[in-house]
Parts: sequence; structure tokens; C-alpha cells
Amino acid sequence: MRILITGFVIFVIWCIISAWLYNDKILPAMKKPVTVQTLPESQTDAADSLMKLKASMPKDLLIYFEFNEVKFKTDPQTDNSIAAFKTWLESYTGSMLSVTGNTDLVGTDEYNKTLGLKRALEVEKYLESKGINSGRIITESQGKNKPASDYLTEEGRAKNRRTEISIKMQ
Repeated sequence: MRILITGFVIFVIWCIISAWLYNDKILPAMKKPVTVQTLPESQTDAADSLMKLKASMPKDLLIYFEFNEVKFKTDPQTDNSIAAFKTWLESYTGSMLSVTGNTDLVGTDEYNKTLGLKRALEVEKYLESKGINSGRIITESQGKNKPASDYLTEEGRAKNRRTEISIKMQ
């Protein structure tokens, strides 16, 4: 029983000392003002200019195709978007234009990969006819590997039959 009483007394003394240390020594040290370091202006300006550059970049353009077709219909909105891409490429010589052909789920993997490439090459010819240098265009096919929508409905499959045009910075 003496051991229990002795242990309890030591525990109470330890609690009092711990509380005194925490409240009088540790807690005031934690309340000291913290100095905040600010970023140099050059880093902030660089981040801002990069954000402005990305914001001024033309948005990706999607061209849709009919089932099993390589030809597409152009419209004035598409032509305006392509003119924006051309202006961008003239202003930023380190950038490239990426043209990626996509298909729906119908057909074999090999057929869809080939169809996607044919669509991308057709769009590349169209871009060249609008004055964009073929050396600035990267053409590839994803086939059915990167769907934009589901494959369950006809509407979803139609959204997957597309070619994407986007800017790639180097």
C-alpha cells in the first residue's frame, strides 16, 4: 500500500511541475510573434506572367466526325479558332500544334488507331491549307483509348469521334 501512496504522490508532484512548465515556460514561447517571409517580386511576376500566357493561349479545338468518316464539315467558328492558333504559333516560335485523332468503340483496336490517324491527317491538311506550317504540327492517334464521353449511347459515341487540336509548349 505504501508503494501506491508513494506513486500517487510522485504522480501529483509531476503533474504540478508539468503544468507549471507548460503554462509559464512553453506556452508564452509559443505566443511569440512569427516572422513571415515574403517571396521576392521576381518569382511572383514570373508566376503571374505564366498565368497570363496560359490565359491568352487559344482553347483546345474539337472537330467531330460522322461514324466511320474521315471528312469533316468546316464552319466560320472553326476557321476563327484556327486563325487564333496560327497567330499564336507566329508569336511563340517554341510552341507546336498537337492534332490527336480519336474514335468510338466500334471496330478493332488496329482499325480505330488507323481511323484516328486518318482523321488527324485530314485535319492536318486542313490546317496546312489555312497557312500553318506542317513542321509545327504533331499528329497522332489515340484510337478509342481516350474517350470524351460514354460508349453506351449514340450521343456519347458521337462525342468520342473527334480530333483535338491543342497548343504544346516546349
